[in-house]
Amino acid sequence: MSIDPPGFYDDPAGYAQAVKPMRGFVDRLNKAADSNQWSCALDLLEGWARADALMGPIAGYQGYYERSWAGTDFALVLLRLPKDVSSANEQRLRIITPWLARIAVATRDADAINHLHNNLVYWAGLNLVAIGTVARQQELVEAGLARAREGIRDIGPRGELEREIKRGDRALHYHTFALIPLVFAAELAQRHGVDLYQENHGAIGRLANLVIQAVQDPSSFARITPVEQKPFPWTFQDELSWMEPYYAHTRDKRLPTLIAPRRPFNEWRLGGNVTAAWGAVLPR
Repeated sequence: MSIDPPGFYDDPAGYAQAVKPMRGFVDRLNKAADSNQWSCALDLLEGWARADALMGPIAGYQGYYERSWAGTDFALVLLRLPKDVSSANEQRLRIITPWLARIAVATRDADAINHLHNNLVYWAGLNLVAIGTVARQQELVEAGLARAREGIRDIGPRGELEREIKRGDRALHYHTFALIPLVFAAELAQRHGVDLYQENHGAIGRLANLVIQAVQDPSSFARITPVEQKPFPWTFQDELSWMEPYYAHTRDKRLPTLIAPRRPFNEWRLGGNVTAAWGAVLPR
């Protein structure tokens, strides 16, 4: 199976139709992980690995983003595997892991992503760190850290991202969307002895603070841009899934009241139920 849909904004109906098979697969995979049906999850991944799925040619540009997101999801599902399940399925993982590494290399080398220098580069960074962690390939992890660090360097003194401000009435949405891979990359980087949270004078925290304030009071974003914002319906729902690991890491006292009514967070790019995989107990 190849993934080569028209652009999300170019042809919304065509896009939605073209990504259905892949999204259906991801949905089945994530639900299997959410219900601890690990044999089913590994069956799904092994089947696609043997078919070298998603590795066909891409004529447009959207397919590069979709493959990057899907590969991230697959890796984060595998990072949820209990140790005893991993040990019992080493042979199957030896089939799945090289395929994921091929997805990561294709993402690393995708000019359609690399020239953008925006949130999609940060997502590519998460793809590389996640797959590199699963595959135990440090060169992929390092390539991912370089892309995450590009995002961290992009964060200004007020938490703003200049390239995302240019998205006009979607600027707030894209600040939120850019924050997701940076937080999850920072979480995975800790497994490699790297503290991305501290870099650029705590830049991830500045961006998180900007978004938290906007969730509490959307009008606060006017200090970043005077353009009236039009978030997507999911901007302040599942795309706030970064709050789960961020709260577990920082214990920011503003977050429990924002997290609790939105739980469980489910994000197709992040391995399914983010609350189950990353959430901490909230104070009563």
